[in-house]
Amino acid sequence: MRVPNLRLSPTVLGVALYAAIRPDAFAQGSELASATLPAVTVTETQTSDALPATAPGGKTARGARLGFLGNRSILDTPFNITAYTAELARDQGARTLADVLMNDPSVQFTSNSGHLVENFTIRGQAVAAGDIALNGTYGLLPTQHVPIEFVERVELLKGPNALVGGLSPSGGVGGMINLVPKRAASTPLTEITTSYSSPGYGQVHADLGRRFGQEQRLGLRVNAVKGTGETGVQDQKKGREFLSLGLDYQLDRGAVTVDAYHSTESISNGSPGMYQMTMLGKIVAPPASDSNMFRGTHSSEQASGAVVRGEYRLQPSLTAYASLGASNSSTQGLIFGTRVILKNTAGDATGYIYDITNVVHARTAEAGLKGDFHTGAIAHQVNLSASVMTYDYWLANTALTGYAQNIYNPVTPTFPAAPSNVPKTREDVMSGLAVADTMHLLDDRVIATIGGRLQKVEQKLSAYSESAFSPAAAIVVKPWGPDTSLYANYVEGLSPGTTVGVGYANTGESFAPFKTRQAEVGVKLDRAGFSHTFSLFRMEQPSVVTTATNAQSMDGKQRNEGFEWNFSGQLLPSLTLLGGYARSDARYLRNATATVTGKNVIGVPDQALTVGGEWRTPVAGLSVNGRVTHTGKQWLDTANTLQLPSWNRVDLGASYRTVISGKPVTLRAYVENVANRNYWAGVFSTGFATLSSPRTARLSATVAF
Repeated sequence: MRVPNLRLSPTVLGVALYAAIRPDAFAQGSELASATLPAVTVTETQTSDALPATAPGGKTARGARLGFLGNRSILDTPFNITAYTAELARDQGARTLADVLMNDPSVQFTSNSGHLVENFTIRGQAVAAGDIALNGTYGLLPTQHVPIEFVERVELLKGPNALVGGLSPSGGVGGMINLVPKRAASTPLTEITTSYSSPGYGQVHADLGRRFGQEQRLGLRVNAVKGTGETGVQDQKKGREFLSLGLDYQLDRGAVTVDAYHSTESISNGSPGMYQMTMLGKIVAPPASDSNMFRGTHSSEQASGAVVRGEYRLQPSLTAYASLGASNSSTQGLIFGTRVILKNTAGDATGYIYDITNVVHARTAEAGLKGDFHTGAIAHQVNLSASVMTYDYWLANTALTGYAQNIYNPVTPTFPAAPSNVPKTREDVMSGLAVADTMHLLDDRVIATIGGRLQKVEQKLSAYSESAFSPAAAIVVKPWGPDTSLYANYVEGLSPGTTVGVGYANTGESFAPFKTRQAEVGVKLDRAGFSHTFSLFRMEQPSVVTTATNAQSMDGKQRNEGFEWNFSGQLLPSLTLLGGYARSDARYLRNATATVTGKNVIGVPDQALTVGGEWRTPVAGLSVNGRVTHTGKQWLDTANTLQLPSWNRVDLGASYRTVISGKPVTLRAYVENVANRNYWAGVFSTGFATLSSPRTARLSATVAF
């Protein structure tokens, strides 16, 4: 594996390694007082998927879910994985999933803030909004914007991994983003949070949790949200309503859970834009971050979903489980296609807008067995799973193209009427069989996992039916005790294959689901409540190219490799830190265009750094927090002639916990982009840049009854 050229300062590396080995040295002599908060009690369950405990500082967790493998300790997991908590989201004033994932430098946001859609890249590979998992299962969440008020944990597993999650609807292989819904704890919960986001958006969020019965076997968790007002985009307004229900019933030998939600979200009078500069041939100065490129347009989404899951212990060492889920999403309006093409440095441009109707219906089912047994001195945990997802997709649009626009002084276009006929464009069935054996040796000093998934994809509208098997092998070794792990993995990700269209010598040929292969090695350290993950990875992905005989093949290749350092925990009793550093080198090794071969992949920063922290001040109940983000240079075009400059952002916040009239009250404030800098934030697709978010102040008050 070739290691990318790393430019991290030796001083920074030295401090990082010293903190990893001796964090207590930083604490010596500290006399800072800290406010003591009551512990949050989480109900013990009879299942193997009980919520892992939070790590010191409360911003991350000590464990996370590995798809059908279930919950694992971070130190026992042979992947780079982080579980962000609901406490982190609240203290940072997070409104969206992107707000939470900004804490990891390997994640880039490829849609504009203020847009209805959230799309990401992880390690330089795309993960679409529809590729987010709920409790390890794809296809159950809204396909555009995913609410986070009902989420207890946001788990991020980096890199392709067909074994643990299977094939996602869009085939994203950058990693797995899994959301863990809230559950009722043993202590009754009634919280009302009112919040305000500049310049004029207000929201109310109610969170209710109760357990019922003499033994408190039945748990109920309800989250309800209603918000409306002006967003950070000039004159744009947003409205949303959300309701979720989480039920769990604890059996003597298992449990049954039900999660259901309904979400509506609408955006009126405008949208941010995506700016193409390849035709102009140079990078222009960005407009104001709150620019409204498309006044008069609108977009909306309605989504509902539910999943029932049951688990029952047949014998002390054998457990059966099954789940059934369904979701419907319907979106209409300016969902994507918010494009302008620059013509000169004065900002004159050609505008394109689309009125889109998109409907998605997904149905999921899974059944499996989990068993424990021994062969001599080796303890085995074996998992078997069979799953299926049907995915039906309707899409149509009307367009206004080629009108005169200016990015510094936007004009208001005439939004076209919605399409009258919306045809079905996908009718897919994705089924899979997975098996894995996790072996524990030498008193858990060695943990090895081998397994694989056989995935079948049927695309009924094109008579496509192909299968692929994806093996996986991983190992964790703890040579110096339980607080140090060395790990390595070889994993594969799957993306749906395609059928060659008309005009080629092999028209009609079907390609099997293609694999993204990754090799990774790393070190995990946990020192006095402060943890680190250092990783080196390389992944290679094939792509479609056209040969000299006008035939299409999967002979293209892209390689992404890099170094990552993630850290979180309490560096001092009163100081919590969270963040990381990522260094990446992503290249097109073989491409249909000869001049592109060997060039860097678009939208992958050469380096990125995120450092966030919270300091509990000597004033009882008062904490201050903040985050510094640095994103390095990114290529805008595949020919590597246009490069977006690096950018920095500072966010600052504070929280104050007190008691008013006998009720616990928490006041929070958080300001994003404190300096209100305008910059090109990232790349949506080849040639199209996205704009920074404007300075946004968020205030909230939470009252517990």
